[in-house]
Amino acid sequence: MIFERRQFLAGAAIALSPFNSAAAQILPGPGYGTPLGTSPFAPDVYRARRAQLMAQLKTGLAVIHGATAADAPDNTLLAPFTQNGDFAWLTGIMDEPGAILVLAPGEAAVKEFLFLPSRDIEMERVTVERLPLGSLIEQRTGIQRVQRSTRLGGLVTQLATRAKDLHFLGPVVSATAPVPETLELYGRIAARVPGTSIRDQSGLLTALRSVKEPRELDLMQKAMTATRAGHLAAMRGVKPGMTERQLRRLLEEGFANAGGTGLSYNSIVAAGRNAASLHYITETGPIRDGDLVLIDAAASVGRYACDVTRSFPANGRFAPAQRADYELVLAAQAAADSRLKAGVTFEELDEAARQVFRRTGRIDEFYHGLGHYVGLDVHDPFDRSKPIPAGAVITIEPGLYAHSANQGIRIEDQYLVTATGSERMSAGIPRSVAEIEAAMRGKAG
Repeated sequence: MIFERRQFLAGAAIALSPFNSAAAQILPGPGYGTPLGTSPFAPDVYRARRAQLMAQLKTGLAVIHGATAADAPDNTLLAPFTQNGDFAWLTGIMDEPGAILVLAPGEAAVKEFLFLPSRDIEMERVTVERLPLGSLIEQRTGIQRVQRSTRLGGLVTQLATRAKDLHFLGPVVSATAPVPETLELYGRIAARVPGTSIRDQSGLLTALRSVKEPRELDLMQKAMTATRAGHLAAMRGVKPGMTERQLRRLLEEGFANAGGTGLSYNSIVAAGRNAASLHYITETGPIRDGDLVLIDAAASVGRYACDVTRSFPANGRFAPAQRADYELVLAAQAAADSRLKAGVTFEELDEAARQVFRRTGRIDEFYHGLGHYVGLDVHDPFDRSKPIPAGAVITIEPGLYAHSANQGIRIEDQYLVTATGSERMSAGIPRSVAEIEAAMRGKAG
């Protein structure tokens, strides 16, 4: 399924993109030093989100670890950093590797703590200057108390003596994966504070993040506007004889020129047989006359993602067999999106699309999941077994992949789910055979 590949690559794509990132919302004091502030919204937005989460927890203690930075091979420069989605949604702090948030809803006064790694002045001369502890960090982040990570163990143990319940907000990982840092910390606390217990709340943040706020939808619409421009630029600019990489540059220039501030994930541009490989990112192949080109790519704005895939003929016209296969994929997508509304599950949508392929004997050529949630991350967390709520943003992306036919076809659109149906956020990006061929002749706007 495409999910695993994108989950691995999304952070690197955002960090390595050629676009400028969205600016932090506040910069009290001198205009330097991290954390710069919160992004893409002001601190009060994140304070309200934390209050919403604590209102549901009621009592107890919750620790949320941010992402850590990976060391570059030469240990001189740090690899690009992308913040953990849950931590980013709760804090807006995008530029501090190793940060940790502690929430204590049962405390009378101070309920929020931010822990930051100790400063390394020598390393800051190479990377970025970090602020000393003090009120300036609290102003920039909107978090009540900021301390160094060396004090984490002592504080959470002290809080646990009163809180007792240790809330685990996720993510749940496989038995072969490393134990999450939060669970390791909780285990050490439970061994030292009698009467404490670990409570599974791994679905709580997932549910909160699933329903998008109007401000989030606004950024996602802006990202989609940039994405639309990039896909149109690629359709109009493709020429047999160019390479996949040359086409990717046209695509991503289109994103940037239309207001994109980053990439939602590493762009896939695959021609001919390469498009039948779901994880294809080599992009060195030639684009030949008669090839179908698959582009799975999207811009982001303020870290908020979108997700779109289009398949189109390099020479501007579908061959008869290509057209028949393309319209079969489109019919599978239509079967799913006709059922989309609040209350349905992904399993229902998936089965509707698969029935189309089964009836034509092509089911074995569709071998990934039908879609996913989108938001702050291109693959926002979600529970496939639960009904999709109104306000969720999802994709529907059926495909047919045949190395024997030297082609892969995927059509992916993004939808805002409503109580009675859905709105296709990716409308305006040519999708039907007629729309694509017209756009490639320069007749679509």
